[in-house]
Amino acid sequence: MWVSKLKFPSDKTLIGSKASKYSIDLFGFPLSFTYEKEWIIVHITGTIFGKENNKRNFLKDLKKENRVINFEVNDDFFIGTIKEPLFAKAVYNKDIIHVAPALISSKGYEIITIGAFNRKVLVNVARIIEDEYKGHMDSIEDKKIKSISIVKIKPELTKKQKEAIELAIKNGYYHSPRKIDVKRLAKLSELSFSTYQVHLRKAEEKLIPYFFE
Repeated sequence: MWVSKLKFPSDKTLIGSKASKYSIDLFGFPLSFTYEKEWIIVHITGTIFGKENNKRNFLKDLKKENRVINFEVNDDFFIGTIKEPLFAKAVYNKDIIHVAPALISSKGYEIITIGAFNRKVLVNVARIIEDEYKGHMDSIEDKKIKSISIVKIKPELTKKQKEAIELAIKNGYYHSPRKIDVKRLAKLSELSFSTYQVHLRKAEEKLIPYFFE
């Protein structure tokens, strides 16, 4: 299967424009879709990261949009139904397989990872992303898929543990090489080094075995 990562600015997208406005990050996955006259109706789910107040403001603003049919957030889990423009048929069709959740970043961009058995299908998507959103194809490769990441129920984290690991992810702690250390993360969190480290380690202890069990 051919797999491609496509990156594009989110200022013209429904959820992405709100995400950057309210400093929210999301991982989203399409559950199903149907074509309805001039729109594509898409059911989506995923995880939302950000401060609680930002989440509330994000949700309140998003629900004002006519393209939002339903959208609910429960803690850091969201599920909703939205309308996408018809040119998005390039992404929502029988030839495309979403092989990982899309990243909608607070920094003003989105990344989707999609697959197809025909390389031309992905090239066509890239062309539309470039025309409509001024985006580009980050990569395309022919490879064997070992698994598909889909949002699912995950271990319960305390509020402090969630905040600790979200801060670490957002600031590049898990990048290679690391962009920040725990000492600096503790300062950003306004917690003592030992307190922040405990929250981060407990979160990792719950999440790492879960994803690799």
